[in-house]
Amino acid sequence: MEILAVVLVAIGIIAVRVISFFYPSWKEIKGEHLSERKRFGYGVLGIGILLLMFILSQFIIRI
Repeated sequence: MEILAVVLVAIGIIAVRVISFFYPSWKEIKGEHLSERKRFGYGVLGIGILLLMFILSQFIIRI
């Protein structure tokens, strides 16, 4: 079970980088202008996914 918990946290760490940094940059390269509110929203979404994965991993470890 610990291996599954580690995998979930690793997915969360990767998701933070992809959603918070790479996705908004990719959208701007494609030509879509992002407001500061949208950039902040993507950052919050990335952190939220990491937090969710951490919580799920803690539940899995307790089982």
